[in-house]
Formats: sequence, structure tokens, C-alpha cells
Amino acid sequence: MKLFENIKHGGKYDAGGIATLYLLPISEFHSYVFRNDGLFDTGYAEQIKALEEYTELDVTSGSTFKETSEKGIYKQELTTFVRTLDSHKLSILLKVATKRFLVTFKTYDDRAFTFGSDGGATLSFSQQTGQIGDSAGYSITLTKSSIYPLIETALDQYNKKPVWILETGLWNNEGLWIKDGIFKTK
Repeated sequence: MKLFENIKHGGKYDAGGIATLYLLPISEFHSYVFRNDGLFDTGYAEQIKALEEYTELDVTSGSTFKETSEKGIYKQELTTFVRTLDSHKLSILLKVATKRFLVTFKTYDDRAFTFGSDGGATLSFSQQTGQIGDSAGYSITLTKSSIYPLIETALDQYNKKPVWILETGLWNNEGLWIKDGIFKTK
């Protein structure tokens, strides 16, 4: 079948694992700019336009991402672990557990990927402490059932983080921000 003729093994080994993880509240996500002004089926976003900066979330070497596809729905799940139980971390997790996020992560082979643009991924967590010698901390899971697959995104050439376009708009006296037809209140 001609559709599959270019799906072949590459010449190099792709290392697994997630090196860095970034979250952006979905309300702050504006749009992707796809390769050659295409659509999501290009599989590659040259830019992510956002109204605010993303937040980096700690990851461990055991962090993983999995996506399955069934009947046009992509089920995406990213898991990570934050070491150390403490009230400050718990307070933050309790606040963000009610929000939805655009999720972007970088792998150990210096490629970045994103998911959650259609409504945002949900964050759930569990607190745990194991036996002596085991880790204590928070197991965090970001999940999304989406009509869009995982999309590769460009890396910044200097610091190897995903490219985020932070648009600068104008604040007027009423506290309304206006830029390219996007409105936001303070």
C-alpha cells in the first residue's frame, strides 16, 4: 500500500524519556503555527502562540508519555514524579488540579512535543511514600482524550526549550489587553 511506503526505520536510535516538561493554562494558549502554514496533519508546529509564559514542572528519569489512537480519538497520558512530600508542593498541586493545560515536553534526543490544545489536559496526582529505600513524593499524571495527535514542535536554537511566542499587546485604561483580535482582562 502506497500510504505506508515511507514509514521505515530510521538510521539512528531514538532515546526514550522526558527531559523537561512545560505547562501552560489552556486559557493562555492562542494557537499553533504549523509548518508551511499547513494544518495539524503536518505533524509539526513551528510556533506556539501564547498569552503568558509556560511553567516548568520537575520530571524524573522515569517520566513517560503514551498515546493510543482508536476511532479518531487520541488518548494521551504523561506521567512524572516530584520527589519530596511537603505542604507547599501539595498546596500548588491542589490549586492546579482544577485547571487544564497545554502540555509541551522535550525528550532526551532534543525533540519537543505538545498536546492538549483542544480544551486542555487534566492533572491528577497521588501522594506516596514507600518503604525504607523507596521514594516519597507526588506521582503526577496529565491526561487528554483529543481529536488531535501528539504534535512535534520546534526547539529554540539557544536554550533548547520549545519556542513560545509571547505576544505583546496594549493595555488601555479599562484594563483590557488588545492584540491581533485577542482580548484579555487583567
